[in-house]
Amino acid sequence: MKNKYRLSSTVYEREEEKDKIEPTKIFFLSVEGNATEKEYFEGVSAHRRRLGINAKVDVEVLKRSSKDTGSAPFQVIELLEEYLRLRENGNESLIKDIPVEFVKKYGIEFIQDYLDGKDTISRKSRNAFITELMKIGYDINYRKYLQNYRSDLDEFGILIDRDMQTHSEINMLDCIRYCKEKNYACYIANPCFEFWLLLHLSDVKSEYADKMDMIIENKKVSAAHTFVSREVSRKAHHTKSGINFQKNYMPFIDLAIKRAKEFVSDEIELVDNVGCNVWKLLEKMEKYGN
Repeated sequence: MKNKYRLSSTVYEREEEKDKIEPTKIFFLSVEGNATEKEYFEGVSAHRRRLGINAKVDVEVLKRSSKDTGSAPFQVIELLEEYLRLRENGNESLIKDIPVEFVKKYGIEFIQDYLDGKDTISRKSRNAFITELMKIGYDINYRKYLQNYRSDLDEFGILIDRDMQTHSEINMLDCIRYCKEKNYACYIANPCFEFWLLLHLSDVKSEYADKMDMIIENKKVSAAHTFVSREVSRKAHHTKSGINFQKNYMPFIDLAIKRAKEFVSDEIELVDNVGCNVWKLLEKMEKYGN
């Protein structure tokens, strides 16, 4: 059965940012991958001041359970909109989304006291409540964490791969149109997010001039890799996780942006052409407050 509660995480505070300056603007991003993209943007967030990004701006990748593999373009939008409903309705949404059997079992007063952080609830009852909700995929603590963000300046967007093997052209175009209607930013990597990583590691335009067809087709070349992900792994020596952002990517972001601009960046053009417009998000972050 489809899990209706997709927002989920085991981490609510990044170690590097316990003393961080509270941001006035956050770019909330729903992404297709469950590892690489999240790790990359968490690196951007943690080191943004060293990247010349004002500490008043941040990026937050919406997290989901590691078992949640929904990655079709509209599933990525669905995750973003689940967060937007939560953001709009606050605790009312949290309580409304909890199944009726849990409300009957624990009572509205208990749930409200839990959400308000009151110390009248025993640790045993608190843990039992959290555990039972987690069993049905409802991560109440992560939802509470997300509710801390309420700035009117915040922006919302998605990041998806073109992935010709699984995402149809019609589906991609429908997704782009929907994002424009809803005023969501739509970041696309063709063929995949690893192409953006490769731009940090290589002058793709010249080094792969005779391999552009192989890049855009991005066929499986092993059990673990497509053509592009293998090239990234070969150059940076990592898999989809453990990318070592600080060493492999942080020093080369400006280069990656410059190289990305040599390819198409318009959303519609990216449906059929190699390129990536992630650089637009990073430039927005760099310009804010500076």
